[in-house]
Amino acid sequence: MKNQLLILTIFLSLPILLINAQSIPTNIQKHIKKASGDKIKDHIAYLADDKLKGRLPGTPEYKMAIEYVEKQLKKLNIQPAGENGTYRQAVTIRNSTVSAEKSFMNFQNAQREEKLESGKDYVFLADLNNTSSEINARIVFAGYGISAPEQGYDDYKDIDAKGKIVLILWGVPEGKFGSAENAHFDRFFSKFEMAHSQGAVGVIIVAPASVGNNFSRIAGRYARGARGAVGPDGKGSGLRSNPFSQIKFTALMSWSGVGKLLGETNKSSREIAGMLYSPKERINFRGTLNAKIVSQHSDFTTYNVVGMLEGSDPDLKDEYIIHSAHLDHVGIRGAVRGDSIYNGAHDNASGSASCLEIARLYSTLKRNKPKRSILFLWVTAEEMGLLGSLHFGQYPTVPKDKIVADINTDMPTLIAPLLSIEPLGAEHSSLMKQVETAAKHLDLEVRPDHMPDRVRFVRSDQYSFILQGIPSLHIKYGLKTENPDKDLSEKIEAYTQNTYHKPSDELNDSFDFNAARKYVQLNFLISYQVARNQERPEWNKDSFFRRFAE
Repeated sequence: MKNQLLILTIFLSLPILLINAQSIPTNIQKHIKKASGDKIKDHIAYLADDKLKGRLPGTPEYKMAIEYVEKQLKKLNIQPAGENGTYRQAVTIRNSTVSAEKSFMNFQNAQREEKLESGKDYVFLADLNNTSSEINARIVFAGYGISAPEQGYDDYKDIDAKGKIVLILWGVPEGKFGSAENAHFDRFFSKFEMAHSQGAVGVIIVAPASVGNNFSRIAGRYARGARGAVGPDGKGSGLRSNPFSQIKFTALMSWSGVGKLLGETNKSSREIAGMLYSPKERINFRGTLNAKIVSQHSDFTTYNVVGMLEGSDPDLKDEYIIHSAHLDHVGIRGAVRGDSIYNGAHDNASGSASCLEIARLYSTLKRNKPKRSILFLWVTAEEMGLLGSLHFGQYPTVPKDKIVADINTDMPTLIAPLLSIEPLGAEHSSLMKQVETAAKHLDLEVRPDHMPDRVRFVRSDQYSFILQGIPSLHIKYGLKTENPDKDLSEKIEAYTQNTYHKPSDELNDSFDFNAARKYVQLNFLISYQVARNQERPEWNKDSFFRRFAE
């Protein structure tokens, strides 16, 4: 009787077993075994070689990296999908610096006039779009400068900012939002966008309270200028710059500068901070601010690299899934132990190499080909503020509304056997289904982000696609090891401290190429499922990022 029950149980469960087995076709299960750790290693060896001098955009060495990727794509018969029948999309990068000696900021009313001192009281943020702007307007205090009424928070609720300069706090209010929302609202770009929507004509961001009287340190960093990508209209934009012509200037201000505006120069930075962080009454700036900012611009051209494998379905081939990775690194900088070349082997030659190997798997597939088209995208200037992907996101070389997903690969950190993954962003969209199926097939444990406070999901190129409403994903290493009493946290932290953005990020024995092979298989399986599914990926209804798709 027991044997009969066992046979019946197996028979009843057979349809479920068949469904699970058929979710990834047999030939695909065999095909992904062709992923090669040696080929990934060879790609890294070239891209992270000293002769490429750290792959800084705009240099001959970065051009060598472009030419290498193009050569590999031609070998694989991956079609050009850039501009004018080429693999390249031109990206103009604008450097902007402020002429401090020609710029000024003064505050006045009937009783007094204050001349604020650049570098001590304030520092202008470089203007990417105007060489000279002058404004005379009143100031209003707008808390953290966040307007999110749908989430029960609105700093602008009782404020008329139209035609005024808004003074706002750095950062986000504690405990009001989740980590994803915090990361988005914390960005200067988001604060400028909200100020613009309220009709403001200028924005002053007050330096963090932790800066205190050491404003000169942060001022020096921002005085070096800003970079942005220039669109076809000639306008520059970036995540730390103001693209809105209505807003005439943006600046950072010290607590002593705020004291001058308030006429409270006798108060300490701590006392001024207390007035703004815990106001007992409406903050009132009695007077007007007259400001002039003069900026200088210089442009150079760099390139994204774009290849395409056309889909097999007559209808779905006009939709696209992107595999992205940034090709650039930071070039040559200050020497560390006699080495000044920042090779960027892990960051992000490894991601670029992984993307090439994913392309090879697709190009050699004979049966059950993807129905949707696959774009392989190597973006420039990630290290300058995601500028290459921001440009592609705004001005893609295929119809924007036909891009269904981005799967980004940035510094996978291939330093140990790959036993678990942290699929950043998957919890926000239907892409989690494909992630779970692929991970199960490869015997990988799916874990949540172990460092949510670092909001990694919006810190790499996938964020540029999120802003365009495109469901996106970034697979990072999980911490699981074969030893249940010890995880990878110490090893990854040591890598971050000793190797990340340092000359020691070279091709060496820190790499685990079996893990690299498995990482490629995983990313391939995720995109392959999306490419075969009739339904497009969607943001979850409760996801904060859904707003960008509406």
